[in-house]
This record gives sequence, structure tokens and C-alpha cells, in this order.
Amino acid sequence: MDSMTAGSEKLVREKMLAEGLSEEFISDFISKIQEVRNGETGIVKWEEVGDLDPNKDEISLEKIESEYSGDPKFLKELVVIKLNGGLGTSMGLSGPKSLIEIKDGMSFLEVVCRQIEFIRQKYNLEVPLILMDSFSTQKESQDELTKIKFSQNYPTSFLQHKVPRLVVPELKPLEISKDNSEEWCPPGHGDIWFTLLETGLLDRLLENGYKVAFVSNGDNLGATVHPGILEYILKENLDFCMEMTPKTLADKKGGAIFRRVVGGEKKNLQLLETAQVPSDHMHEFEGLGKFRTFSTNNLWIRLDVLKEKLLAGNFKLSLIVNPKKVEGKEVLQLETAMGSAIQNFSNTKGLIIPRDRFAPVKKCEDYLVRRSDAYSLNPDFSVTMSEERKMLGLGELVISLDETYYKKVKDFTDRIQAIPSLVRCTSLKVEGDILFDKKVIIEGDVILINPGPGQRKLSELGVDRISNDSLRFRFT
Repeated sequence: MDSMTAGSEKLVREKMLAEGLSEEFISDFISKIQEVRNGETGIVKWEEVGDLDPNKDEISLEKIESEYSGDPKFLKELVVIKLNGGLGTSMGLSGPKSLIEIKDGMSFLEVVCRQIEFIRQKYNLEVPLILMDSFSTQKESQDELTKIKFSQNYPTSFLQHKVPRLVVPELKPLEISKDNSEEWCPPGHGDIWFTLLETGLLDRLLENGYKVAFVSNGDNLGATVHPGILEYILKENLDFCMEMTPKTLADKKGGAIFRRVVGGEKKNLQLLETAQVPSDHMHEFEGLGKFRTFSTNNLWIRLDVLKEKLLAGNFKLSLIVNPKKVEGKEVLQLETAMGSAIQNFSNTKGLIIPRDRFAPVKKCEDYLVRRSDAYSLNPDFSVTMSEERKMLGLGELVISLDETYYKKVKDFTDRIQAIPSLVRCTSLKVEGDILFDKKVIIEGDVILINPGPGQRKLSELGVDRISNDSLRFRFT
């Protein structure tokens, strides 16, 4: 190791130690830096990306439900973990995304808590709910839990690690004089497995008889506990299962699992994320041919097997090398995805689920769809496509909002004061600055245009229903 490399790694170690990060975690992060120095880019070898065998690698939820009744006795062996570290910066938020309103005056986090309370009351047992928070979300989220009076016998939160951003090409830690929070980044949600072990939470759960964790994104309110899946996993002695859903052209960025093939020999299942795809194969990855399904990031994992694999010392997560620019400096963020843990297990399965179990909110277009009557809050507090929309045979609603005026949540809520009825809408495009000041029914394919300048009100159109497959409503 040359003196520059040694110096850079010394700076990384000192910076992380000063933040109270453990020696084990620091050593693991430095090993990732060494991988990058040795040429690791995170890009997969495409010749190793083999096809799945539908008969061996996958099972449909429909088949599980036909063979497993979902005996509630297994629920006493389940813990639910939600990823809650996101600030929703892509939606202009500076606080936890899980705290914005989604249905009936409730936040994402309150809806998730009500889902768990519903199970507890129905089956008279405690299914723990644990949040993986970041330093940016923990306090406000805990305040929300107190406000809605959610309690349990287990900690409701554990903290995700943070890692330094690395300046290219030296891979030394980024230093910023003004705001040192920009010097750090999350290590990706793959951090969850190591952190569960390091905090002692994994041991505590195992000691109290919990065998399976169901892990999902905090903004996916369709990802509810399914007793049938749990029974299937325990009876079939599976280690790791990933929920997949049929792909559409709107899902071209979603990760997918594949069977790794080396020298003609089939190896383990692995997760392929967009950032790992060679550029000349991106069209194949984003298409609907080779990859028929994509990962919803709803994962089921056996906790005892997880501990065994972690303690064996060779637990592998695929490295994602994410280039960014901070204050004009080229930096790298080294991340891992929690689904890539599938490669460490032999008894694995892709669970093919309907779209109902995947209803995330990544941008304001998603937010409008979920808040509208196109999606319903069900008695079990899941949020799924409304029954009326399903009966009409309508698929996912496609919405495009003018980014100048609707990209940030505050701008969105300022302008969409009355959520329109979208249950019969197939697509909606909004161009220009339009104030949704009255409730209207939107049906079919609709384009609303305000050529500007200045804001116009929807009430100016003088209609309660906008229903024409080809009509463009233009303010004049």
C-alpha cells in the first residue's frame, strides 16, 4: 500500500471513529474502498446473468394461498421491520417522508402502526414493529409514535449507520467547511443486516422466539403482513424470500433477481440493481423480455440463518458505486442493497405477487395517486387500488405533473388543495401552473394546460367532470 492510499484510509478511520462508529463497521467500509481501488465498479458481468427457472426459483402468491391457510399461530414468530431512514429529498422534504399525510389525515407511519395494531387485536398477540431510522429521521418519528400512542415491549427503532462520501480519485473523506452533514451519506439499506447484529436486536428477537422478519419500505403501504406467506416459509424451511411483481414499462428501473451462471454452471440467486447493469445492456434490463418481474423490496428472512451467516464472516452484499457531485467535487457513495443478501442463502425463492402489495410513493405523481380515490384505505389499514377501479379493469394510473410547479410536496399541497376523483382516470398530464381549488371528477385520458403566465384556477373551467379521451383542457 502506497503512502497516499494509507493516508486516505487513515483519514477515513479517524473520521468514522470520531463519530462513534465501531471498529468492525469501519473495517468493513475500508474493505469496500479497497475493492474500488482494485477496480471494482459494481457492474456485473452480463454473461453471468442467467434466467430464472419458473418451476424452481419462483412461486406465485396465488399458489401459496391455495395451499396454505395462513394459520395465525405462526404470527408469534414474526417481527416487522420498516425502512424509515428517508427524508424524501426528491420531493423537496427536509424531514421524514413517513410523516406526511397520506390517507384520512394519517401519516404513512401512523397507517403502518394501525396495520400492526389491527393484527394484534385480531389475533391477540404482539407482532413487534421496528423502524430502521437514520440520524435524520429518528427523533421526529419517535415523536410521532408518542403522539399516536403506539407502544410495545420492544424498541421501536434502531439506527442505520452512516459513511463518509469519498473524493475522487484519492478516495479520501469529503471535507466541507459549511455543513458537515453533506460529508456523510447512508450506506444503503443493505446496512440493515449488520446493524441488527451489532445492536444486539437480532439476539434479543431470537431469544424471544422470533424466527422470521418481514422487511419492507416505509412508503409502501401495500406491504402488509401475510400469514400465508409466513406459514409457507416456515413449513418449507426457506431462508430468504423476495416479493416480485410483474413488470410494466413504468417499472424499468426496478431491480430484478437472476440465477448466476459461471462457466455454464448454475450458482446462487442474486439481485441486479440498475446501477450494476452495463450500459450496453440497459435496454435489455429495462425491457419486458429477459426480466418479467422486478423486486418490490418486500423481503422475508429467517433470523437464525441470518445470524449464522453473519457470524461465519463471509456475508456478501453486492457493492453499488454511486457517483455524485457535492459542491463541485466528484465523490463516490459506496452503498449496498438489502435484497442482495439473497446470494448468501441456498433455500431462496422469488414470490410473485399482485401489484396490490406494491404501492410506494417516490415522487409527487405517486403521492397524488395514493391520496386519490384510485387507492383505498382498507379495514386492515392496507392501501391498495380501489375495488371500483379493479372492477373497471383499469391498471396503474399514469400521471405527469409539471415539475416546475408540482415537484416538491409544499408546492404540490399549495396547488392541489382539493384532490380530484381519479378512480376512472387512465392518465392525467398537467402542464403549467394550475390551482386545483375545487373537487372535480377526471375520467379517461386528460391533459390540463395553462400556457401562462400566471396561475389559473380549475374552477374557471366551470365543470365538475372532465371526461374525454382526447380532450385537452386549455386555459385561454
